[in-house]
Amino acid sequence: MSYLRQAVAPDAWSFHRGHFATSEGQTEKTSVVFQNGESGKTALRTFFVDIVMFCAHPLLRMPLALYKQEVNSGPFPADEPEFVIAGSDPDHLLFIGDVAVAGYGVMEHGMTVASHTARLISHDRRRGCRWETIGATDLTIAKVERMDDLGAADVDVVIIMLGIPDVLLATSSTRWAANLGTVIGHIQDRAAADCRIILAAIPPMGDFQDMPLWVRKLLTLQIHRLNQVTLAATLHRPNTVFVPFPDLRVGKMFVGDLFSWKALHQMWARVIAAATMTTLDEAGKTGPHLTHGD
Repeated sequence: MSYLRQAVAPDAWSFHRGHFATSEGQTEKTSVVFQNGESGKTALRTFFVDIVMFCAHPLLRMPLALYKQEVNSGPFPADEPEFVIAGSDPDHLLFIGDVAVAGYGVMEHGMTVASHTARLISHDRRRGCRWETIGATDLTIAKVERMDDLGAADVDVVIIMLGIPDVLLATSSTRWAANLGTVIGHIQDRAAADCRIILAAIPPMGDFQDMPLWVRKLLTLQIHRLNQVTLAATLHRPNTVFVPFPDLRVGKMFVGDLFSWKALHQMWARVIAAATMTTLDEAGKTGPHLTHGD
């Protein structure tokens, strides 16, 4: 599957402190002790899980095939996208991701997580917004790592929403960490010093639809370990924030027992927009935030 780039013109013990954003967008600090990146116990657990996932790789062929079938036959926006919200001193965003950034599950580009996020930020900060997307349903962290130019030179915030294909491909935590570090470094080498990077958690895709219990457990294990690696990356990388996925049962993400991708795009956008606005404030690019009564 081709990538869709949409744009508008123009080893001692040590403590590493990082940040993660709550679902309300507030930033909290975390501290973890590492030896060569991990505690001995954590390293042993990671090694064990990597072995389990390596052995389970053939078992993930079924959910991978189902995923490909679903996205190939599922809905995507059919209208012409827009990437600018008029206003002074616009914030500039770059979204890099797989199924959500590609727009799966909704019929219009304005219903995607990227468009929702941009509108929320523009409204709350009372300024313009422009954004670009690099998205494909099969986009993995390794594929992004091999891209020559991500176009981050003049971006205020980069939002990375990767992981679903990597879960299904049983990407090892070591490989995920290495590729993610390269991608972050690539962005920070080319972007302005105050550019922020939002690292969105991989959603609990095992809860999106009915599947055998053993498949759900494998997916949950893989998602957890990759999310832990992503969180750890923010502990020693400046200007990076990990954003957990919101509670699936909050709001209307399910209609009966059916998962709503439309609701996912909306709720995911609210969480990411809140975290993005917090990082923009920290970078000094402040805006006159609205109150709930406005």
